[in-house]
Amino acid sequence: MFKVAVLVNKPLAYSIFREKDLAFMETFARFNPIEELPDQMTREFMADQMKDADAVITGWGTPSFTEEMLRDNPRLRFIAHSAGTVKNLVPASFWTMVGKHITSNAPVIAEDVAQTTLMLILSALKEVWSFTDLTRSGGWKGGEKNVYTTRRLDDLKVGIIGASLVGKEVVKILKPFRPALRIWDPYLSPIEAEMLEIEQMGLDELIASSDVITLHAPANEDCRHILNGKNIPLIKDGAVLVNTARGMLIDEEALVKELQTGRFFACLDVTDPEPPAADHPLRTLPNVIITPHVAGGHTVNGRKMLGRNSIKEVYNFLTKGLIAYEVRGEMLERMA
Repeated sequence: MFKVAVLVNKPLAYSIFREKDLAFMETFARFNPIEELPDQMTREFMADQMKDADAVITGWGTPSFTEEMLRDNPRLRFIAHSAGTVKNLVPASFWTMVGKHITSNAPVIAEDVAQTTLMLILSALKEVWSFTDLTRSGGWKGGEKNVYTTRRLDDLKVGIIGASLVGKEVVKILKPFRPALRIWDPYLSPIEAEMLEIEQMGLDELIASSDVITLHAPANEDCRHILNGKNIPLIKDGAVLVNTARGMLIDEEALVKELQTGRFFACLDVTDPEPPAADHPLRTLPNVIITPHVAGGHTVNGRKMLGRNSIKEVYNFLTKGLIAYEVRGEMLERMA
């Protein structure tokens, strides 16, 4: 029987694992009981549990592996990360180690983020928040607010910045609403764009012509301030800007300057830094909605999918040598 080390803290373990999924893992592997996990994961606990392990399951709050930890456990062949990015989870030497593999739940989380993105887009176009403020203050439709300023997605031009896992999920989830979809991503080939059935265009053209702009580029230095003082002023009056990716993609000083004119509406799940200062203008501008970085991986049922997928990945690798969501070293540059 295989050995699997569960290396997530106890609160996270209870939020991501179903009893029936743990029961399934018992059919092919020995593993440490989740009720005996520490409330905060430590490298000391990890090193103890990793002895003779064939695979490990990690998650948010798992300390990064050291080169020594990996070298001292030659039997360890597989890391199933129940969260998203693995960039800081393993040392650079991991990517040259023969026979060691790592998987991520980023594709599962991408579905969650895409649903949040859709919710923000629709709510902004329908002016849900301003109508909520209206009714809470005792008003109703009529003289207080013109209800005919709201929009539906049909035929609106939606610009997607970044053909990432999330970006592609957003394309998929928006199509039934029949918008005119366009995308900017310098790594996206014409044949991939054709398969996605989406129009490619330059960044400035996309920004200037889109009714909705949604960001899904990776958090790397090449993408820092994709939206900046030069192109943020190109955003159309009345447009909706959504960022469920990373705060570093936007020059916030330039964004605030334009938002203060009231020209367009912004839905931001991420900021730079996080959290924003208590007196930051993004917290008080009436044409801004901020959520506290909860777009993906935080739904109750979605978290259970993370645990289930990690166990599935471990099972398929150990018994069949198969990996659905493997991360390879050459992929890091274009990943979040």
